[in-house]
Amino acid sequence: MRLRGLSSASALVSTLLLSALLLVVHLPSSAAVLKDDAYEVDWHIPLIGLALPGSTFFAHPSPESKASLIYTITARAILAALNPKDGEIVWRHQLVEDPQAAGRLTSGAGIVVATIGKDVSAFEMSAGKLVWENFLEKEVTDVKVTASNNAVVLLEDGTVVFLEPQTGDVLWKRKVTTGEGLPHSLLVDENSVTAVWLEPLQKLHFTQINFADWSVGGATQSIDVSIMDPMEIIVGGQAMAWMDRNAGKLMLLPLGQKTPTPLPADLPPQTFDIELKANGEHLVLYYRTQDHKSWADVFRLVDGQKLEKLYQTEERNGYEAIGGTISLTSSAGKDYVVWTLGTGETIVYDTKSAEAVARFPAGEKPLPRSELANAISEVIAKADGTYSVRTFVTSSTPEFVGNQYLVRNGEASWFRRESLSFLEASTWVELLDPATEEIVDELDVETHQSVGAAYIHRVTRHLNELKTYGPAWAQALPKRIMAAFLNKDITEERTGKWRDFFGFRKLAVVVTINGGIMALDVGRKGEMVWDGTLAVPNAPYEGVSSVFVPRKGVVGALTNSGVYTEFDAFNGTFLGAQKLPAQVSSSTVAETEKGEKIAVAHLSMLDRYVTVPPEANVSRPIHIVVRSKDETGLEGVLVSTSKTVEKTWTFTPPKDEKITSFISRPLHDPVASIGKVLGDRSVLYKYLNQHLLAITTVNERLSTASVYLIDSVSGTILHTTTHTAVDTSIPITLTVSENWIVYSYFADSDVAPTEDAAKGYHLVVSELYESEFKNDRGPLGNSNNASSFDVANAKPHVISQSYMFPSRITSFAVTSTKQGITSREVLAITQNGIYAIPKRVLDPRRPVGRDPNEFEKEEGLFPYAPVIDIDPRSVITHERQVVGLKKVETTPSQLESTSLVFAYGVDLFGTRVSPSMQFDLLGRKFGKVQLVVTVVGLVVGAMVVAPMVRKRQINARWAN
Repeated sequence: MRLRGLSSASALVSTLLLSALLLVVHLPSSAAVLKDDAYEVDWHIPLIGLALPGSTFFAHPSPESKASLIYTITARAILAALNPKDGEIVWRHQLVEDPQAAGRLTSGAGIVVATIGKDVSAFEMSAGKLVWENFLEKEVTDVKVTASNNAVVLLEDGTVVFLEPQTGDVLWKRKVTTGEGLPHSLLVDENSVTAVWLEPLQKLHFTQINFADWSVGGATQSIDVSIMDPMEIIVGGQAMAWMDRNAGKLMLLPLGQKTPTPLPADLPPQTFDIELKANGEHLVLYYRTQDHKSWADVFRLVDGQKLEKLYQTEERNGYEAIGGTISLTSSAGKDYVVWTLGTGETIVYDTKSAEAVARFPAGEKPLPRSELANAISEVIAKADGTYSVRTFVTSSTPEFVGNQYLVRNGEASWFRRESLSFLEASTWVELLDPATEEIVDELDVETHQSVGAAYIHRVTRHLNELKTYGPAWAQALPKRIMAAFLNKDITEERTGKWRDFFGFRKLAVVVTINGGIMALDVGRKGEMVWDGTLAVPNAPYEGVSSVFVPRKGVVGALTNSGVYTEFDAFNGTFLGAQKLPAQVSSSTVAETEKGEKIAVAHLSMLDRYVTVPPEANVSRPIHIVVRSKDETGLEGVLVSTSKTVEKTWTFTPPKDEKITSFISRPLHDPVASIGKVLGDRSVLYKYLNQHLLAITTVNERLSTASVYLIDSVSGTILHTTTHTAVDTSIPITLTVSENWIVYSYFADSDVAPTEDAAKGYHLVVSELYESEFKNDRGPLGNSNNASSFDVANAKPHVISQSYMFPSRITSFAVTSTKQGITSREVLAITQNGIYAIPKRVLDPRRPVGRDPNEFEKEEGLFPYAPVIDIDPRSVITHERQVVGLKKVETTPSQLESTSLVFAYGVDLFGTRVSPSMQFDLLGRKFGKVQLVVTVVGLVVGAMVVAPMVRKRQINARWAN
């Protein structure tokens, strides 16, 4: 009877639980289906780079299209189409990864033809699809498109090539230059093409080729010039100009004349910059003078031989004029001159009189203070006699080159910060914790008091904090709870220098190749916080050597020209600059005992080392590694506490080998466990050496690559490996962390026919252990202290494994967390984005040719496979088209599970990753509502069932 009573009660409880679960299942689907973290916690800023003058224009994608797009090819070798409405990228293509020459772009009927290097490609204007591509024998100097969509190309050797419009195949080609002739440009009309080429300091030649029979139409026409290099010729649309050294005049040559005749023009005094724009019979010269004046002269070509000056525009002074630019455009059969001033003010002239037909004052929102380097415009004449004008401008400052924006009727419509596509260095800046910073002085007081006084002071402080912050906290508590239940991010009002609760907000301080420095908020989708400059008077910027955080709240940058500059890390305030005695050849950032960072710089001309900041305190000896003076080897350097510097060792690779890269363990690389626990509960002890240095070398003659592991304190070589049949023209990428290294190279047996190697990209991982035996600490045993000078007798045991990888890896990084407890992932930049490879996949102990045994399965090992395939689920950039990423950086957040990621190159990308899942944070998909309903249901069920069970138990006892 008693057992039956309990069974009935259990059945009733089960029924109630089942009812509660059914209730949960039938809740609205919106409470159970949550949005994934993809595209929520990450961000992407697509960039294109500096738009090239002469290869940027407005055009309609098709005859049926009413709206035009902006087409450009940039200094980053990116062909792009932009929407003039909002500046968004309609489509883009990266033509080459590392451009060695400027590209060119021209348009035809429904296509654009782009060239860079030896490559010529045609793309649809509307969707950007590739129509055809041809790789020519020589580099391209100029390209034009005929009325029938044939591309005509001028090569660097003076050959004119005519391409088929559908396939891009070569139909015919003809060499036009002779002797030392230098090709310059092409002119195309309906029946012929004219090649312009230079005979230095003698003549400018014009050779015409007929399309009908590919013959030279008449003799080559020539004019006497004193031009040494084609770069001295200013080209603007349908005209060119150059300075005549003998006459001291500016020579103008309208193109398309039957008999080329240069026309002289007087150059105003103090002119330092000239822009030339030509369109049909009209020609405009825009002057900037050293006394900060600016104006334009408008000319008309009469009868193809005489240049008639129509008028001179008004003259403007100051920054608004000197920072402006001019453009010449056609609309409805008329030519218009559009003058865009540095403030955004826009003045429109037609070619009939000096009176402006339209003026648009600068908008309320000021334009960024910079020089407008180039502009293209669209003018629309309305029926009521008014005008609408939009101008796409490329701005330039000494530090931030290539920013772009559109001015619509004097107002800045949108802005693209394209200078960020030219980054060369970065560092992380930790934001401050308000809870810690507000009481740091109070804690300092307590440390200088007795125990009793400190206790009373702390209790008083807590009571004051409860009084001050308690009401606001209690008032915000319902809002936080509701936001948590609705799976919304809890928004915090902390901005500026204060970090958020989980530490997802950090600043990435980046440096451009032109000397601009900028702070980006990675937690706020790359929002710019501040910017500044590393350029100082009398010290031209020559690149950055190191950028780092010397102390809390300060970021310092050391340039190759020997200037050390400091900024407030949170608002960009300039704190000062110091000039070193000589230029810097190399520098290394090290960390002091107090956690502050310093840079040790090598001054090559003086052959000495200095520390920056100069006032930095070296509390313990610092060992660094630098390149030797002759760049052939490496040197170990010891910086003592008195800041004296001593060379301790030298590494010189074998003959014919040259060092390509070297890398040491990161400054922040915590290790949670000193050993790897195996499935049988034994331990392999890791070889943990904070001074581990990895060096890669190549031998071009033998097509080999070597990897050396060195102790950077003693210079002892710990391990060496050499790979054969290596294509040494492709860089080797490398990373080091904890007790392992990962590197990638390209193998090709064609470069070394006697060697047998699988052609493709190889990915190699090596792990270092104290001994090859389990539970063995190696020669050093259980010593409490060990010196780097003892490693000669205690070299590590190295286990390696190699894989084939389907793509080239540009750069490596390793995820980083506060304590190093979370499993690590190797982040590899590939052509398709950033691929996260779990470290357990790169475990060199994976069994080869057999299944893992019971103990290996318990460790999580799985059989070795020679190829690592790219799993789309592990691409942290997802389906985004990220272009030109070159470097990826990681840093810990306040959550042990999460690492922050920032990548740059052309595009910018940021995200946060959790290699071991977010074990310390509830995910977006966690059903908080279902959990509460289940708990409430259980409580209610227990309350209902308890009296019934109690009654049955009592009845059962009476019955017994």
